[in-house]
Amino acid sequence: MNKLLTSLMAITFVAGLGLSTSSMAAKHMAEATAKACADKKPGDMVKVDGKDVKCPEAKPAEKK
Repeated sequence: MNKLLTSLMAITFVAGLGLSTSSMAAKHMAEATAKACADKKPGDMVKVDGKDVKCPEAKPAEKK
């Protein structure tokens, strides 16, 4: 029983590390893309971290 709980805790910890790492990478990519596309039009291709990325379209303003 003790080995089972220890194993489950270890698996949960490793899965948590994987999720946090991927979310940090996604955040970095979004920030780098925004910086590269600052003076570009939506749909233009830019290079970010060695990859070709398409500049996203501007998000519409929220209506209240």
